[in-house]
Amino acid sequence: MYQMRTFTLRDGTKRKIKIEEGMTLQDELKKTGMTESDIFQMQLVIQEGEK
Repeated sequence: MYQMRTFTLRDGTKRKIKIEEGMTLQDELKKTGMTESDIFQMQLVIQEGEK
């Protein structure tokens, strides 16, 4: 089981990122090249299966 975060951006596009243990939201945003002002909505998704 692992966790993904789905970001819906203000322009209507979506981005997904796998959450690694110990990552902060700021780390996730750096990894994707986004800023907080780009985000319209965030959703945490728990996936079953392999990493």
